[in-house]
Amino acid sequence: MGRLKHLVLFALLCSNFQKVTAQQISSQSEKQNFNSDETVFLSTNATTFVTGETLYYKLNCLKLSNKTPSNLSKIAYVELVDSDKKTVFKNKIYLEDTKGQGDYFVPTTIKTGNYKLIGYTNWMLNQTITPFFQIDVVIINPFQTAENQTATNIPAPNTAIGDTPILPIQQTQRVETNDYLKLNLNKKAFANREEVNVNVATLNEVAKNGNYSFSVRKLEDLPSTKRTTAEEFSKIIPKIEPINKANKIVLPELRGEMITGKIISKSNTNDIQNINIGLSIPGKTFAFKVVKTDKNGNFIFNLDKPYYNSAVNIQVIDDKRSNYTIVLENPSTIDYSKLSFQPNINLTPTLSETLLNRSIASQIENAYYSNKRDSILKIKSISAFYEPIAKEYILDDFSRFPTLKETAVEIVKEMYYEQKDKKYTLHLRDASIYTQSPEPALVLIDGLLLQDTSELFEYNMKNVFKISVIPGLYYLGPKAFNGLISFTTKTQDFISKQSGSYILDASVLRPSITKEYYTPDYTDKSKNERIPDYRYQLLWLPQLTLASTENPISFYTSDVTGTFEITLEGFTDQGIPVSLKDTFEVQ
Repeated sequence: MGRLKHLVLFALLCSNFQKVTAQQISSQSEKQNFNSDETVFLSTNATTFVTGETLYYKLNCLKLSNKTPSNLSKIAYVELVDSDKKTVFKNKIYLEDTKGQGDYFVPTTIKTGNYKLIGYTNWMLNQTITPFFQIDVVIINPFQTAENQTATNIPAPNTAIGDTPILPIQQTQRVETNDYLKLNLNKKAFANREEVNVNVATLNEVAKNGNYSFSVRKLEDLPSTKRTTAEEFSKIIPKIEPINKANKIVLPELRGEMITGKIISKSNTNDIQNINIGLSIPGKTFAFKVVKTDKNGNFIFNLDKPYYNSAVNIQVIDDKRSNYTIVLENPSTIDYSKLSFQPNINLTPTLSETLLNRSIASQIENAYYSNKRDSILKIKSISAFYEPIAKEYILDDFSRFPTLKETAVEIVKEMYYEQKDKKYTLHLRDASIYTQSPEPALVLIDGLLLQDTSELFEYNMKNVFKISVIPGLYYLGPKAFNGLISFTTKTQDFISKQSGSYILDASVLRPSITKEYYTPDYTDKSKNERIPDYRYQLLWLPQLTLASTENPISFYTSDVTGTFEITLEGFTDQGIPVSLKDTFEVQ
């Protein structure tokens, strides 16, 4: 593992971060100084939430030195931590072009109090000075008893990251601009369910090449914390420290997420080096990879594409596999002891009506959730790793047979089976060679590795949609198989009976699914006139780009009246911060 770490660190010195292999380790890497020039910037729709509302966030992965996009990490993490320094939720974010997004529905089980929303990458965990972007979040649970909601004095203003103050209610109208972008509203006062048009005017062409978040929300009427804007964040003088190689180095997720672990021998006579380990993420879109262990029995799987099934299966692929045990490594985490939380929030009796209105509004919105669903953006299709070279047999194209024996004989001509001591193995005939290898083929079902294929001979083949085969020598990672046989069931949810210490079934954190958030269309007002609209959040666009400013951003007001605030936050591709605010009235 130590050699592999030095390899990755050496690769980071290259400007283009080219992929390297274990054999390319340079002896000079021991003499180099390495640093983690990476940070993240989080923008959210608010900092105060009542249970039943949703926290939306957008994440930019940036270079700490100049705030330009950082292409190093492909995975980022966002956590909500309570004042007891325990994680409330943790989201894994797959970064597309250095950007990601997510959300968290605040449940009624959460306590009233102060929280931290924290963003980071694995590579940032190597910095000794806490570089994590922190937002102080206030959550109010109106269903808690009054004694749990302690009133305290409001702290004095302080703009340091991670130490932002709780501010009193602010109802002042603000209009902010800079030299790059400007917000232009079609007017300043609107009726309920009226269309609002906002034109984002480009004052400098540089701003077109950037990415921003765009939020429209009722101006906060409960105690809130001050958010660090992009402009304030850019003024922070970075301190980039060399990584201490004497410590355990957390590897960056260069190509995608990493799943790591180790094997343990049940006796000292078993070698733990160069043992093949297989990873299956089964399902409709599945992954299968093979790697070898290092001298300490450690292994690392790199997933260069986002797979959304949380169930993973890891197996030792070896004739003596029963002599090993697999242990999955826990992900690296933040040292929560360094977090500093605000005092208890200030909930006075005068806020009871405001809190009641917010709570009722969120309950009404949730009651009509089926009419206001967010849309999950279409997930990119990931082809099976053996496509398109595999030959496919779609079984409905043939006369169906209930057993695998009959199917092998009558349909899949390349496939045959052998039986020994009540155990079955599957093989493929390779027409290109005269002498057939006695070794079995690699067998998958819905992406799950089956080293003991006997249970397939008890499985009803009428549940199988297709069988894909590749005869001949087939290389996958460091291992060669004598062909490949992949079964795809109709439901693609096959559950195997195989077990043993050499098999580990685990659940791992999956990347958040990207959504397009709901916004109503009242062009035809009669269409939804009987559905109440108590949205405090009128619009959330986490990935706003300005390639064209001809069309304004359009949205509709709700049945809620008051002052609403428009917030645009982000960075240009040159690292220039943009922070804009404007307000309008709904009467």
